[in-house]
Amino acid sequence: MAKKTTLKDQVYENIFTDIMNGLYTPDMVLSEKFLMEKYQFSRAPIREALLQLTSKKFLESIPRQGYRITQPNKAYMTELGHFRSILESAFLQANITRIDAACLQELHQICKHYAECPEPDFMARWKYNCEFHLKLFSTYQNEYAYDTLENALYLQTIYFVQTKHQASMDLHLAVLDYIEKGDAVTAAKILQADIEALVAAGKI
Repeated sequence: MAKKTTLKDQVYENIFTDIMNGLYTPDMVLSEKFLMEKYQFSRAPIREALLQLTSKKFLESIPRQGYRITQPNKAYMTELGHFRSILESAFLQANITRIDAACLQELHQICKHYAECPEPDFMARWKYNCEFHLKLFSTYQNEYAYDTLENALYLQTIYFVQTKHQASMDLHLAVLDYIEKGDAVTAAKILQADIEALVAAGKI
């Protein structure tokens, strides 16, 4: 049975989507009154959604003012990047046999869409990058680990929107090539290098 969508869920999705699309600038303070008027919801679901966004570190509370998008912390983002590189490479190496031809086809298609993006469209490129990593990870059938990775990518997206860095997928085709060859060790090393390259460049 599908989970029932509450008013809080609807508000959360509206605010979250606007954050991901860069609608709010880093210096904007979002008050409950402003959000009530914008999204046409009552105070209770607005407040519940804000508390959830704060608990996930997407927003920070400004006492007696409202909420602001969490400012990127380079040290925290660097730690998050290292965590991702270990998590994703380890799961790939341990679960390579779960990746079937249909999944590989979808991953190649994502790479194709990325390549077709105009270079200035940094947001589209980042979204395809995230889509690639999440699609690959979804084959491992570990819901907790998937949710952890998804949340990490959301936090990186906030940083990405604010700093407007380009996301490279140059190594993704090489990862797929070695997966197709059944070489889990090399595929995992390249995937780790792909993620660590962002850390080394100071992008996350």
